[in-house]
Amino acid sequence: MGPFKNMRYLWIILWCVLAIPLMAQRIRVEDFGQYKKPFLRKAPYITDKRFALFDLVTNEKGFEFTTGTMSVEATEGEGVITLALPHKCDFLTIKHPIYGQYTWKAPKALKRKKHYHAYLYTESLEKEYRQEKQWALLTVWPERAIVYMDSVMYPVQDGQLSLYLPIGKHACRIESPFYKPLNDTIELTDSARFEKRFVLESFYAYLTVETDLPDTRILLDGKPMGFVRAETGRLCPGRYRLTIEKEDRVYYDRLIEIANAERKVIDLRGEALYPLRRGELFSEQAASLPDSSLVADVTGGGGKPSVPVLRGDTVQASALSDVHITAFDAETEIWLNRELVGRGEWRGQLAPGFYSVSSRKEGLESRTDFFWVESKKALELNLISPKADYGLLNISCNEVNATVSLNGLVVGFTPCVLRDLPINRTYRIQLVKGRKKAERVIHLRGNDIMNLSLELK
Repeated sequence: MGPFKNMRYLWIILWCVLAIPLMAQRIRVEDFGQYKKPFLRKAPYITDKRFALFDLVTNEKGFEFTTGTMSVEATEGEGVITLALPHKCDFLTIKHPIYGQYTWKAPKALKRKKHYHAYLYTESLEKEYRQEKQWALLTVWPERAIVYMDSVMYPVQDGQLSLYLPIGKHACRIESPFYKPLNDTIELTDSARFEKRFVLESFYAYLTVETDLPDTRILLDGKPMGFVRAETGRLCPGRYRLTIEKEDRVYYDRLIEIANAERKVIDLRGEALYPLRRGELFSEQAASLPDSSLVADVTGGGGKPSVPVLRGDTVQASALSDVHITAFDAETEIWLNRELVGRGEWRGQLAPGFYSVSSRKEGLESRTDFFWVESKKALELNLISPKADYGLLNISCNEVNATVSLNGLVVGFTPCVLRDLPINRTYRIQLVKGRKKAERVIHLRGNDIMNLSLELK
């Protein structure tokens, strides 16, 4: 029994030597992969003839990277660190003043002219991750304007611009030829993406009218423009009535539309113009005039405008809605309007209105969320964990306002940041816009934000 007893002690000591550093480990490299070139398309990533490029996705700074005794060149970007590793490198040592040291063994040798990627996960019990950036979605008219955000120029192609900016206030200026520049200040918060529509005020339009009928007078909305050939000064965009008359006869009488910043030319030279009775319109133009029979009487007694009154119905018992609230797990308490209503899940009926809901477990309480109950409409709610270990997911793609589904449930539109997601779970992310789709399965980690960029195909 003596040798077996000594062997058991030896295994215990060996386990302590190996396990204790693992338990204290606060750096991990996971989800290693290699960028693949799209079929018959140009690769969206770069390569190097001398080195193997390696992207480590992280929001932390202050790392040192070495392979053996050789220091590794690192380039820090937005949420990613790109390393230039020697050819056939198969291990990497990572040092950080807070998270310690970690040696990563690559699953295969990293080769030059290749580009790899992985997630660099850091863990600190003292640190609470705070979202530092948010999406700003700007809709601009005209569609091909130029946006200056904090003095940085961003061209707009299809009327929409999405920017991932630091939380806080930003100076914005929008310019476009023939439109007045617009200056504004936007403010981003961590609660939801910022959306705003900007419509530039156009400079004045212009109208030129030409005829070859001698001694004719040209009028716009009954006001003289000139004779035979006339050109207006600045005009506001809109609808006008163009009239051409000679002596007491009218030869042309039509409604015309002038668009924003348009230089409209009406050339009647060579056209046969015949005299009309004064006030007569061409038949195709008469239909565009407002019909007085369709204008409702909006005046009441004494000539004062009458205001419609909306009549509301009282809420009856039949208007109650079925509500199902599911907590993070079976031991989590559910608090509805600051009252404990159950653990794990709660089903009941609520009258239409606003309600507050939160969850508690082991002395920890989640944030309080508010929701609206509509009459006779069932509602499903999934509460976040009351613990501080949440994950954030930053989702973007090559299309704006693609529908984002999380495990089959629609949760927003691109670009967006999904907050308060339970960690150490697998999520299926699907983006859909029209007939284009993209899908990815990810494993979310806590106390950090994970950047996910997909391409709809």
